[in-house]
Amino acid sequence: MSILVLLIVLQSVLRLSLWRSRWLRACYGLAVGCVTYASLDTALSLSKPQVAAWLADKNVLQDVAVLCLADALLLRWRHYPGLLMLPAAFFLLTQFLFRAAGFDFHLVAILTALALSLALPAMAQLFSWALPRSDDRRALHLLLTVVVCLAALALSSFTQLPLTFQTNQNIIMQYISQTLFGIANMLLIPDILLLLVFFVRALVLMVSTYRQYAVRRRNGHGTLYAKYRDQLYAQSPDEAYADFVATQFEAEAAKDVNLSRLLTKLGPVLGLIGTLISMSPALVGLSTGDISGMAYNMQVVFSATVVGLVISVVGLFTQQLKSRWYAKDLGRLDYVSRLYVERHEKEA
Repeated sequence: MSILVLLIVLQSVLRLSLWRSRWLRACYGLAVGCVTYASLDTALSLSKPQVAAWLADKNVLQDVAVLCLADALLLRWRHYPGLLMLPAAFFLLTQFLFRAAGFDFHLVAILTALALSLALPAMAQLFSWALPRSDDRRALHLLLTVVVCLAALALSSFTQLPLTFQTNQNIIMQYISQTLFGIANMLLIPDILLLLVFFVRALVLMVSTYRQYAVRRRNGHGTLYAKYRDQLYAQSPDEAYADFVATQFEAEAAKDVNLSRLLTKLGPVLGLIGTLISMSPALVGLSTGDISGMAYNMQVVFSATVVGLVISVVGLFTQQLKSRWYAKDLGRLDYVSRLYVERHEKEA
């Protein structure tokens, strides 16, 4: 956990170094310091065994992994500061309080908050000097984000592996099997999050497809056709330019259909991955007599399958509709361009 917290701090500092305004960096450091000091009462209410038990809890570790993945998905926003620094600062405060027995706890909290308020923007400025190019810092930040996610997933998966070693089996093969089992467990949380993201994206796709249908029913053609038809009429009639416009229309139409095609293929794959991963602990629960655990894992099994199939159905349905629409618009655009060029040639 200490290594994960250190990686989170470095990730937050690198994210902070991408901000151009030094005032924003200072405000972020001050906000982290204030939140750290405000959490003093909560930190004092925890004992060292409670923190150790809390960090060893499988559910808590899974929540940490989900938080790390969700935070990584939101980091595409330029000025998103990241929320992982706040629990990392609370963890640092608890560790300092445990090691400062006999000192004034309020003084320790003030020093910790002050150190974070000054160290975060200072380290961000140090990274800016050490790596003047923002692209280098962005690449390093992306690498650290991936490492943080993998570390969180490994922490939530490998610490709770069932000890099924048997003396009559090859110890090396048993370690390999346990490693494969841990890696498979690591993939469950990202798989479920991706299923949720793609399910929401499928709903948005259904709404946008209905809007396209309403526009086509009102105008007789799509907005993409009208866009490239106006571009064709805006230039002097030329057969080469007409072919170029048709090619651009086809490329943009294929880009729009690619999302539906992606959902059609990824939905069942993600559903199957979630089904197979959750099936393993369900069988373990069946063998050990844990009926409640088996029932929970079976719920995950069926839910992952159903959500994946729904995503695939939405993708297949919209793909068929859009492919037919764009095929008609492409033929219409080609016909209009030929008439436009021939009419100009006759007038010339």
